[in-house]
Amino acid sequence: MNSKHTIKRIYRILSFGIMMLSLSLYTGCEQEDEVETCNTVDEAGELVEATFQMTLTPTQVEPYLSLFGAPIGYTLTHSADAYKIHYKTRDKHGDLTLASGVMFLPQAVETMDLVSVQHGTALKRENTGSVNPLYAMDGIMFAMSGFMAVAPDYIGLGISEDMHPYLHAELTANAIVDMLRAVRIYACENDLDISDELFLAGYSEGGYATMAAQKFIETDYSDEFQLSAVAPMSGPYDLIGSTRDLLSRDAYDIPAFLVYVVAAYDDIYGWNRLTEIFNEPYASMIPALYDGTLELGDVNGQLPTAIDALFKADFTAAFFAEQEVAIQHALEENTLLDWGPVAPVRLYHGTADSTVSINNTLSAYTSLQANGGTSVELVTLLGADHVGGFIPSMILAEAWFDSIRTASQ
Repeated sequence: MNSKHTIKRIYRILSFGIMMLSLSLYTGCEQEDEVETCNTVDEAGELVEATFQMTLTPTQVEPYLSLFGAPIGYTLTHSADAYKIHYKTRDKHGDLTLASGVMFLPQAVETMDLVSVQHGTALKRENTGSVNPLYAMDGIMFAMSGFMAVAPDYIGLGISEDMHPYLHAELTANAIVDMLRAVRIYACENDLDISDELFLAGYSEGGYATMAAQKFIETDYSDEFQLSAVAPMSGPYDLIGSTRDLLSRDAYDIPAFLVYVVAAYDDIYGWNRLTEIFNEPYASMIPALYDGTLELGDVNGQLPTAIDALFKADFTAAFFAEQEVAIQHALEENTLLDWGPVAPVRLYHGTADSTVSINNTLSAYTSLQANGGTSVELVTLLGADHVGGFIPSMILAEAWFDSIRTASQ
C-alpha cells in the first residue's frame, strides 16, 4: 500500500464530506445549567458543561457514508442532536484535567441504550467530535440507529492540550469511563431515560481503546458499569508483538503511527530518550510534529518509511537483544492479551489491512479465550483494507448490538 495515497484518500474523503455537510447544517449553542444534584462522582467523571452543537438528519448523513463504502440501500432511522461535553478525568500524574467529547441524542426515542464509540487515530487536536461532530461519524451512525451515543476525544485532543497518551491502556480507559459518568449525570439532570444496556465499539486506535476500556471496567469498575457487548475493530491490541514486527521490516507505509507510540510513551514514562531512539533530523522534529497542530498526512509526509532511516541501528539492535527493558516493559504493560473478558466480545478486522495487521486480532481472539473469555467471536472482512473496513465493521457491530438489545426487551 502506498502511504501517501492512503493518507490522501482518508483526508480527501473526510474533508469533502465534512465540508459538504457543514454547509447544510445549522449550528447553535445552548449551555446547559450546571449539574450538581445528580453528580455522585465529585472528581473524575464530573460533568463541567454540555453545549448544543447541531442537529443532523439521515438525509444529510447517508450520502457521506456511501463515500466510505456503506452498501446500497443502507438507511438510518433517526435524526440526532449533538452536544459538546466537557468533563474531568485524570492525567498521567493522576491529577484532574479537563477533557472533552461529543454526545449524540437520537430524536423520538423514549428509552435510550447507551454506546460509547471510540475514534481512530487523530493527530490534530481539532479533528475530533467535540470540535466538529462530523468527525465522529461512527457515533452519528449509532445515534441515528436509536442509541444514545458518546464519543470521547481522549486526553490531548479536543479541549485538552496535553500530549495525547497514544495507545496507553489506563489513561485511555479512564477518559472513556469518565465520559460515561459525565453523560449519566447529564441524563439524570435532564430527565433522560437510559436503559441498563451499555455497549462499547471502536475502530483502529478506537478498537484498542474499546478493548482497554472493557478490561478496566470489568476489572476495576464492575460495581458501576455492566457491559452488554463490546466490538473492538482493527485495533493494535498486541503492542509488543506489533512493535517487534514493524521494527523487523524494511519499511512501514505510515511511520507517523509508529513514532506516535514512542513519542507518547517517552512523555508518559519520562524517558527523555527521543535522541537515543531516532536518527536526526527526525528526533529533533518529533515534539513539534506531535504538538496537536498538524494533520496525520502532514506528519507522515515528513518521516521516512524506511525503518533504518528513522530508528537508530543501536536502538533496534538493543531492542531485539532484549536490552531495552523499560520500553519492552511499557509495551507489554499496554498489550491487551492477558485477560479474560466477561461481556460478549466480537472482534472485526479486514483481511487486507496492511496498516494494522490482522495478526493483532487473531492473537486477541486466541488469547482472550485462553484467559477465560467465554463469549469471544471473530469476524473477518474479506479483502478489506484499513480504510475500507471502517464503515462495514461499524454497520455489522451496530446490527449485533441491536439484536442484543432487542432480545432483552
